[in-house]
Amino acid sequence: MKQLTLYILALLFVACKKEGGMPAITGIRPAVLHSSTQELTLKATDRKAVALQLVWDEAILQSDAAMAQSALKNKIEIAADASFSTLAKSIEQEASAISYTHEQLNSLVSGMGFVPGEKKALYVRIASRLGANTDWLYSNVVSIAVTAYAPIQDAAYLYLANKELNQFSWKLCSRKEDGVYDGFVRLDQWYNFYFTNEESANASLIYGSYPLDGSQYILYSGADRWNCWTSLGGYLYLTADINKMSWKETSVESLAVTGDFNGWSATATPMAYDQAAKVWKATITTTAAEQWGIKVLINGSWTWFFGAAEGEGNCALYTADGSGFAYDKVGTHTLILDLTDPKQFKYHVE
Repeated sequence: MKQLTLYILALLFVACKKEGGMPAITGIRPAVLHSSTQELTLKATDRKAVALQLVWDEAILQSDAAMAQSALKNKIEIAADASFSTLAKSIEQEASAISYTHEQLNSLVSGMGFVPGEKKALYVRIASRLGANTDWLYSNVVSIAVTAYAPIQDAAYLYLANKELNQFSWKLCSRKEDGVYDGFVRLDQWYNFYFTNEESANASLIYGSYPLDGSQYILYSGADRWNCWTSLGGYLYLTADINKMSWKETSVESLAVTGDFNGWSATATPMAYDQAAKVWKATITTTAAEQWGIKVLINGSWTWFFGAAEGEGNCALYTADGSGFAYDKVGTHTLILDLTDPKQFKYHVE
């Protein structure tokens, strides 16, 4: 009850007097942020080395009696402008320090629009507050002049490695080379894995989860990393964003083919997964070539489906309206959808 009273006092008053032996909060001193450097040229050759360290003296509750420092919540904010009008990164931070390798920081600033070879300012600050209904109190702003490097082309994939790092059965791809990877996988529930940039136990980059309870979906490449694991099981859509250092999983409950041949039904022509071949199959009977092509809906959604793409036998993943992919067969045939290489999804007809 005493702790609750303290919080209420902190929310209502900037300063209060001690009454009846109760501690009086007289204010909060903001955090003080320090950077290991003010100018930094990122290098692909040093991508695993630490490039930047940020350390801060935590905000301090000013009170006439001892209070738990854990009552204060801190988060680090990173932006490309001094006014912090758009945050590129904002994450609550338990520790009072954070480090970035050349690769991690390059992924972050590349996602913010930094042009390789051009120096640009990166702005960082620490935000602190006492309760959910109080305003954030900000530290000093640190400005760092950062020169990014061009993304390494061989890092187009992230591989899913088992816990022993000796099997690499699935992979994700950053098709836009923007640090955001995605792909489709078939995994058991609670499957333990790592993300790696090479199909090797000696990969130069191995991502696990942050070693803190409740941080399952936070990516972390430190030596004390935990393995990642799936909460879901079955056929899944995975995304990994190395700009935000996070990943997520979505269950794929169904795939279904739709077009003129079945009245554009979202459920009439379901696909079945062939686990041995790692492909999806459906039998289709048409009486004429599909004028508008066909689509493969994911979970029955008209805004998440496979549709038209350049190149014969290619299809693309859509998250908004789009055209179907070409289908000119007449009669009964088997449509086979291959999603094993997320760099280019494929289909063919037998």
